[in-house]
Amino acid sequence: MKLLKLISCLLLSLITYYSEAQIRKDSVSAQIDRSVIINLETRQLFKRKGRFFFYWGYNREAFTKSNIHFKGDGYDFTINNITAKDQPEAVSNTYIKYNTFSVPQYNYRLGYFLNDKTFISVGEDHMKYSIDKQTTLMSGSITKDNNGGKNIGNYNNTEVLVGEGSENSGNRATIADSLKSGFVSSFEHCDGLNDVTIELGRIEQLWISKNGKHVLSALGAIGGGVVVPDSDVDVLGYAPKHDMETGKKSYHLAGYSGSALVGLEFTFFKNFFLQGRLKAGYINLPDILTTVEGGRASQHFSFLESMLVVGYSYKFGKK
Repeated sequence: MKLLKLISCLLLSLITYYSEAQIRKDSVSAQIDRSVIINLETRQLFKRKGRFFFYWGYNREAFTKSNIHFKGDGYDFTINNITAKDQPEAVSNTYIKYNTFSVPQYNYRLGYFLNDKTFISVGEDHMKYSIDKQTTLMSGSITKDNNGGKNIGNYNNTEVLVGEGSENSGNRATIADSLKSGFVSSFEHCDGLNDVTIELGRIEQLWISKNGKHVLSALGAIGGGVVVPDSDVDVLGYAPKHDMETGKKSYHLAGYSGSALVGLEFTFFKNFFLQGRLKAGYINLPDILTTVEGGRASQHFSFLESMLVVGYSYKFGKK
């Protein structure tokens, strides 16, 4: 009986000792864990709230096929499934010279971070759009033209040649050259398919350096805005509203756009960043200026745009 009591006392003593030891261990672990968490939290997120940013860069794009409707004094017709390309400048000092850096297809944007992850911005994507030399099915009627009357007639899915005078066309004759032409010799938004948009986006940090000055992030945004192209259109031989030879422009609010994008951003030395973006969108242009006689055109299409930009961000006032 005495032995049993002695064993019981020893067991209780051991349980008490190990319990106190475990409590002390848990307490130390909790302190270490909290310290690690605090350290992680201080490095976890690059602070962006209140920062303004600006970027400049260049783009390439691809367009879906489009039906283009033309209407004016004496004509009303549509050409169908038209293909088009952008017009990139060759890589040269054009991109860095002070008087030519805005000649290529460019992008610029000014934005502000509402919090560390959410931003709003406004800017322009200066894209370019030019139709190829191609055959198409045309429908509509023409009672008057400026080509000596050769295009007058009614058309119902008639195969014709368009874009025969465009910059993208070659000099090599093809079977298509035997088709009736002169309807739309060229069609391009040459001094910009200018998409002016407001974007709302979010940025998610993927990696940050130990000193907190270099950050890799992923971003996404949605946007919408207005499209103000300068269109050079040669339709039925009439003088175009845009005159490249005299430098006459035809900027005009022609429609609207909607888009969404994803991208990667590398921030270096805290204030500078390099960003790659891929943007998909839709453009509707119901009111394109074409001729000095008051002609109009309309079209809508989708686009995919890639861009590379470099920028600077800064927080004014208290940091």
